[in-house]
Amino acid sequence: MKTLVTTIVFTVASAVSLSAMAEGSKINKSVLINASKNEKVLNAAIGNKSKANVGSIAIEGSKVNKSVIINASKNEKVLNAAIGNKSEANVGSISIK
Repeated sequence: MKTLVTTIVFTVASAVSLSAMAEGSKINKSVLINASKNEKVLNAAIGNKSKANVGSIAIEGSKVNKSVIINASKNEKVLNAAIGNKSEANVGSISIK
């Protein structure tokens, strides 16, 4: 299983957040929990087809079977912006495509 952990694009003040991404993998009989806590964060995706994620789980092209998904993300004072054609910005989210 391919797993990539990336850090935040921009932070303002203190933020303890990570993003997890799985692509082209199999997720079977698993529990996916997003319990991120994002405070005073600026998350920005600027430009064509850009992506910015804070405290998010993104699963693309993967098979998810018999799994439990829990999004218990807490977000306070967060600015989230996607500027540009096909840009995406996510905070405290779970995306399965």
